[in-house]
Amino acid sequence: MTVPTAGSHPELLSQLIQDCGLPPSQIVIVATRPNLSFPEGVIRVEDFGPINIQRWWNLGISESQRRGATAVAVLNDDMWVTPETLSELHESLLSSGAAIASPHRDGERVGLNKGRLVPYTPKIWGCLWVLNLSTDLRPNDEYHWWFGDNDLDIRARRDFGGVVTREVRYEHLHPGEGTGMNPVLAELATQDALVYQRDYARIQTLTRWWNRVASLFGKDVRG
Repeated sequence: MTVPTAGSHPELLSQLIQDCGLPPSQIVIVATRPNLSFPEGVIRVEDFGPINIQRWWNLGISESQRRGATAVAVLNDDMWVTPETLSELHESLLSSGAAIASPHRDGERVGLNKGRLVPYTPKIWGCLWVLNLSTDLRPNDEYHWWFGDNDLDIRARRDFGGVVTREVRYEHLHPGEGTGMNPVLAELATQDALVYQRDYARIQTLTRWWNRVASLFGKDVRG
């Protein structure tokens, strides 16, 4: 497991480390600010460069792989999970052959999502996903904040084994809080939207048309 943190939720991070079902020796914490304290036994790596959550993810993923991991769970530092959450996602990852496993979204089917991208709806939750390290799929650090999740989701489904979703117990306790309170993060999200438009304009255009036509017939258009 890897978690990037600036120390905003130390009590939640400590609880996450305690509850995740993994020994501290299999937990890589990416410190994005100096002088942060972490529970004893976890692996600490540091990156105090410009804000880029994709780069932080990659740093934690690379360190996990260097230490022998074959899959790595990537989480926010404000998550609540049970001891079974990560193991259940890992089980689905292995049994499906997917590149990524993530909790399912309300109202959408559980299972493997591969190939179909129009109409596009994301399957990955950026706050919690498990990556199969036997693939070459990695986060794209051209994205700095939001929209990198969608980029990862699209590439997993288009170019690799897909995204498998599963019902698991978890909670994201402060979704969107950092971006909403920090103008720097809001600006990074705006810049990411431009990169996303550059990379996936066709998917976005076709999805808008599909949704527009489907709405005339009252059909469910979720991909």
